[in-house]
Amino acid sequence: MKTKFHLNKRPHLRPAFGAGAGAEFGQAVALIDERYLSWLAKQQPNPPSDGLHRDLFQPVFSQLARLCGADAALLRSYLYTDQQPSQLLDDVVLRMVPAHASDGGAALVRTLGLELTQLASRGGCALALLASDDERLIPYIDEAQWRGLKVVMVTDASAQDFGRLMAEDPSWARLLMQADRRVSLNEAAWAALNDGQAEGLGFMPTRLAQLERREFEQEHEHGAALGEPAHADQQPDGAWLEQVQHVIDEWWREETPHARLDLYEEMQSSQGVPPETDRHLLLRVRRGLGRTLSFPEKKAMREMIRAAVLAQSPVVDEALDH
Repeated sequence: MKTKFHLNKRPHLRPAFGAGAGAEFGQAVALIDERYLSWLAKQQPNPPSDGLHRDLFQPVFSQLARLCGADAALLRSYLYTDQQPSQLLDDVVLRMVPAHASDGGAALVRTLGLELTQLASRGGCALALLASDDERLIPYIDEAQWRGLKVVMVTDASAQDFGRLMAEDPSWARLLMQADRRVSLNEAAWAALNDGQAEGLGFMPTRLAQLERREFEQEHEHGAALGEPAHADQQPDGAWLEQVQHVIDEWWREETPHARLDLYEEMQSSQGVPPETDRHLLLRVRRGLGRTLSFPEKKAMREMIRAAVLAQSPVVDEALDH
């Protein structure tokens, strides 16, 4: 394996490119070389003691896609690996490839590269997140770009010192030069992938989010079947406002500084509340009240969420790359 370097001191990272760019693109797809992602994880200050948490690939890459400007949820992730799965994951498609030692990664390059160009030629997505360091992918990336696909390379902090990267690993540097953008996995993303700590991502882990979504949809279907609920026009009173404010304050305290900053930036450029946050807090408030919310109450709750998030600009020491 070729020699690579990493920086000894790594700050709290936010994506170097694309953060706060707004909703510029449509659907996104991630193509992940698991060998590369595992190697990258081992270069971090707190490397994983075991394998990466595959069940958190989708939420982590969904966050990267959003920060790069995707205006829709990550459609799916394609995971290229020589490791047999121990579980099936929603929205993650496994592509089994031979071990790197057996063919030098030739099969992986061919499989991933053809998938990338097919996505571009068939209009499968507008933006592709690509996690790999194999320079042989450059012709495939070039072809996909000519067909209109935006390609974003997933890296870590070492890629920010591009002069050093060019000197020590020119092949990886050339690959990064071919991309439209580059985005760094931050500390919260590595905590999720390495240790399964998803709290700092700014959204719910895949399984919990899916459970909440099902519960939310079931509640909606149940209400639709019964017609107008008993509290359809119920107005929020003082006691309600106090109880809901307590739930929102508790949620906001639990969010990490990075998650707070992400929400602050997103809500500054939008009129509502992000869907995952809205769904999560609707369920949280509903559980606290022991009943569903009326339309006026939902409107008031969303205004309270925005007020809490936008009250003042979050300050995160060393959060931004300079």
